[in-house]
Amino acid sequence: MSKKNTRVMFIKYHEAADQQPLSKKAAEKLGIFPSLALGTLAAWIRQNGYDVDLVDLHVENMYPKDAASRVRDYDPHIVALTAKTLGWPAVIEIAQMVRATSPETLIVVGGPQLSIYAEESLSWECFDLAVVGDGEDTLLEICDRIESGSEWTDIQGTVARLSNGDVIKNPPRPLSRDINKYPMTAWDLMPLGDYHCLTLLRPFATMVTTRGCPWHCGYCSQVYSEKLRFRDVKLVVDEMEYLVDNYGIREIVFFDETFTIGKKRMRNFSEEILRRNLKVKFNIRARVDTVDREIVRLLKRAGLRSIHMGVEAGTDRVLKIMNKQITREQTIEAFRICREEGVDTRGYFMVGYYDAAPQDVEDMIDFASGLGLDWASFSVATALPATDLYRVAQERGYVDGDFWKQYTIDGGGAIPQLETETFSAEQLRAYRTKAYMKFYLRPDLIRRKLSKSEGRAELLEMAGGAQVLGEIIKSTIRRAVPKVGIGKWATV
Repeated sequence: MSKKNTRVMFIKYHEAADQQPLSKKAAEKLGIFPSLALGTLAAWIRQNGYDVDLVDLHVENMYPKDAASRVRDYDPHIVALTAKTLGWPAVIEIAQMVRATSPETLIVVGGPQLSIYAEESLSWECFDLAVVGDGEDTLLEICDRIESGSEWTDIQGTVARLSNGDVIKNPPRPLSRDINKYPMTAWDLMPLGDYHCLTLLRPFATMVTTRGCPWHCGYCSQVYSEKLRFRDVKLVVDEMEYLVDNYGIREIVFFDETFTIGKKRMRNFSEEILRRNLKVKFNIRARVDTVDREIVRLLKRAGLRSIHMGVEAGTDRVLKIMNKQITREQTIEAFRICREEGVDTRGYFMVGYYDAAPQDVEDMIDFASGLGLDWASFSVATALPATDLYRVAQERGYVDGDFWKQYTIDGGGAIPQLETETFSAEQLRAYRTKAYMKFYLRPDLIRRKLSKSEGRAELLEMAGGAQVLGEIIKSTIRRAVPKVGIGKWATV
């Protein structure tokens, strides 16, 4: 394929803005991960003959003003950005820098934020095009239009800013059923040795083997693809093998919403790794109702090191309100199997939800501490856009109107903590601190970690985790209120 003239620069924003309420120092301890979205898009555009560059501001610890010289030197025809809602202000800052540095560059933005508030996002004049939904085929058409000098305001799957300032929404682009046509991530454009995470072996890489999610948990803002699409198992293992052979990768993080869908697929995946004698650890995300002993045992033989599962609540009543479609008993059984098969476990829990009572939160904290987990993460419920939780929060007046829409138009703002008739924001933060302290200060957890074969690594992880825990406690102790029961004070 002949080389084309159009140059495309992908820029990843600095994610410090996402890590509330942690300080930058504590957030860095938790980890910096490659951008799969931009890496996959870059690989696809390059495969189709275009020159590409990728700048990850987070891993390079750069802010938009620091990247202006990179934009100037590369002189891109197109700059492509990705945005999560919490990172929206940082993405605006990048777009404004690009507009000031290279006024003729076409600035394209996609990602979860644009799949919800595309037209509102383009109220910012620094953006030319918003991509809604999967980005590969849409971005390729954008590149082809720029390469040929054609009009670009009528492309399927986009919202476009016209020369007169009007914003128009084009028809949606049908989802591609065949995700096998897309190449592996452009790993050569990323400094893999510089990414890190508290609980991962280095160097590590990240992958996704499916797209879509058929569940509808009330707090989750996965919005545009209910239909599951699977990447071929051999292509997945090809990429794993490439990463090991070319970059010495020791662990791979699979960020699929639910990796363990389909026993046949799990068997084929495990057997393909074993057939190639591929030596690499990996960790996955799963639902407790998709885990059984046969699958865990197979995956463990193939290299499974850790499994992460969202539990969220400690009572069946709250699980039902969340539309989680799991039970306490399924959760207990899934984690028991993983523990008995020698797989590390992490559970995710949510503090507070509409119609939850104080006893529900106490039960959740006790439940988390009694599951035998290696790690746990606790977050205060946040009403994210396009979720059932947000709809209820609006109906009941827990948030001020369509907060996220206004946040998009304003380019940021203070993120409201969900307050209900039962809990103030201060009480919810106090419960989160109580949960972390009760979970991580248990003697049985410390003994179990020290007894593992990776003793030194476990100690380093624990030390880093203690630092993060200290940050969480300090962030709440600065304002203290009574009646949640953490030592002398209930902290906020």
